[in-house]
Amino acid sequence: MDEQEALEIVNEVIFQKERRKLKYIEELILTGAFQKHTYGKIAENNGYDEQHIKNEGAAFWRLLSEILGEKVSKNNFLGALERRKSCSGKSPISLSSNNSLPPELTTEINIPKKPDFVGREEAIAHLNTLITSRGAKIIGIYGKGGIGKTTLAREYLQIQRLKILEFNVGMDAQNILSVKSWVKRQINQQFKQQAEEKFIDMLEQLKYLLQNEKGKVGILIDNLETALDEKGKFKQEHRDYIELITRVLNHPTVNAITLITCREQINEAKLSFVKSYPLPELSELAWQEFFSIFEININTLALGEIHKAYGGNALAMKVITHPIETYYGGSLEDYWLDNKQFLLKGQIKDLIASQFDRLFEHDRHAYNLLCRLGVYPYREIPRVQKIGLRCLLWDVKESETMQVIESLQRRYLIEFEAGEYWLHPVIRAESLARLDALDNTLLLMKEEIDKLLVRDEKFQHFLEWLREVTLLNSDYTPVDLRAFYLCLEYVYSFRIFYQEEYLELASFFGIPSIEEIGEVFFDFITSTDVSKIDEKMKVAYEIHEYLLYDLLIDKRLYDLLRLGRCSSFDPKNYLASEIDDLTGDGQYIDLELKQALQKLKSELPDPNQKEELFDAWWETNSKNWAEKLRKVMIEYCDIGHDWQFSWHDCLLLEEYYHANVLLLYCLYYCDYHLTNSVRNKIEDELLLPRNCGLKPPLLRG
Repeated sequence: MDEQEALEIVNEVIFQKERRKLKYIEELILTGAFQKHTYGKIAENNGYDEQHIKNEGAAFWRLLSEILGEKVSKNNFLGALERRKSCSGKSPISLSSNNSLPPELTTEINIPKKPDFVGREEAIAHLNTLITSRGAKIIGIYGKGGIGKTTLAREYLQIQRLKILEFNVGMDAQNILSVKSWVKRQINQQFKQQAEEKFIDMLEQLKYLLQNEKGKVGILIDNLETALDEKGKFKQEHRDYIELITRVLNHPTVNAITLITCREQINEAKLSFVKSYPLPELSELAWQEFFSIFEININTLALGEIHKAYGGNALAMKVITHPIETYYGGSLEDYWLDNKQFLLKGQIKDLIASQFDRLFEHDRHAYNLLCRLGVYPYREIPRVQKIGLRCLLWDVKESETMQVIESLQRRYLIEFEAGEYWLHPVIRAESLARLDALDNTLLLMKEEIDKLLVRDEKFQHFLEWLREVTLLNSDYTPVDLRAFYLCLEYVYSFRIFYQEEYLELASFFGIPSIEEIGEVFFDFITSTDVSKIDEKMKVAYEIHEYLLYDLLIDKRLYDLLRLGRCSSFDPKNYLASEIDDLTGDGQYIDLELKQALQKLKSELPDPNQKEELFDAWWETNSKNWAEKLRKVMIEYCDIGHDWQFSWHDCLLLEEYYHANVLLLYCLYYCDYHLTNSVRNKIEDELLLPRNCGLKPPLLRG
């Protein structure tokens, strides 16, 4: 199968499911995967931020997995597409070179416009004029809550194919994200550099990085009104925003466009260069177009009155759609007659509250889920995977969870795209206001996460191993180490998921990510002089050598064990050198382990003999030799276990991992009160088996 045929098949299956063609960024990811490029290479080649490509890639493979009915990844997608092709019994529909949809489909199906973005063509054109014709670098998009400011900003930046750095200021004035925190995160995570300590130096560092970006960057500062006072000026504690905007974002050599969404005009003399764009209300025609998509019978008088009352608010338009469809047979006029007195008040907050009340009466499970979804800090995690919703449904049968989720989707009370979900800030505010017993919510969420693995004894064996291996080292707390070793197993043992996704868990506890450690272990084992270690690697150098060495061992163990299955490795010239590296002088290695590895090396044939002789030995003995190596590693390091998880098991482990990451975001970044006793209880019991009496196989001693 060639690249074009793969594109055609994926376009076809996505159109059948989503009624759309491949997005531009999805096509980049697919072609990059076909060419065996890393996410970093795809990002570099196309002017995107690497983390953005990783996030989009994860969403894309999940979507394909759902459509094709099997787990699809960057590494196995070709096999899945081949199976799809053979099962269909026909060649895929041919697409033109610009990937437009095939004529036979477009003539038969009335493809709707994107429902949540109707009527904004003029706004997109206006922003483009400000930037291309008037040289604007920073634009403030102003308007009421729910009018569509954030949707417009994101859509514009995506249309321009920019790499996007998003700064969600937050809706709670008590928990605003500081400029220093945001800048530091962008430098560390997006640009993969160590941020300077002083704020001014950090700003200069970010400016330099943006100046040297290959492609233009789109920066979205969302909900800035929270940092302003009643006069539209920055509160004293948030004057750093002015420094970021003036020193960095507006610098003429910085290769970036910045869009700011705010409910009120910024009134700062120093920011007079920020171009203003008051976002107009959606026209009555746009409302009519939206309702027509859902086949709602439109009464002109009723439509005009409701539209006028809500000022063309996009969120109000979407929210009233479901009750019209469900309770009034699609008749806008009947809905208007029953709700006229209430609707004419025109308060979006009251409208949202009324929908919560209606949901409480008609679908209690959906109501509970909507309230509980307020616990997620969307400022830190803009979108939540489906497992994040499922672990909030502890009082719903597993077979009914999708029904509950779809109930919120139909009502436009939850935003969703490509299997990920989030709440509009106005809706989240109502969710949190109605959510009682936040402590209990997180405790029950923790119990639901634990249930994911409690049904199968081998999962408990795995967690028991995780518990026991962390007892061997006292320099970190047990939960720190459980997080580290879980990351280690994912990255170097399972290798069936995206390595880049499994670096978060350990970082919550102050342990450098596996990626950071991997960058430093060469410097660690070749130098005993800290002053010679590069400054940016010091944080990773400080990790205890015990963990660093386990990372080194486990990585090389994996590489050695996969030799027989990977044609890109040459075992003849690789095996002995790897063992030499592991047992080299001055390394942190147990003497008995060193001797055992050297014994294994002695069993290898002479690499200088004829290649066909070595190949014959490898064909006959490689599996047995690799298992001896595994047993040595288990005996002396307690790592390298073959857990024999099935594909279904691994999917559960993936969900378990992501659910725990979400839980930690709730603990560490929540913008609501959480008692220390509950926080400590959840953290102490994280990643533990439910039955500590189970003993895993092959454990040391």
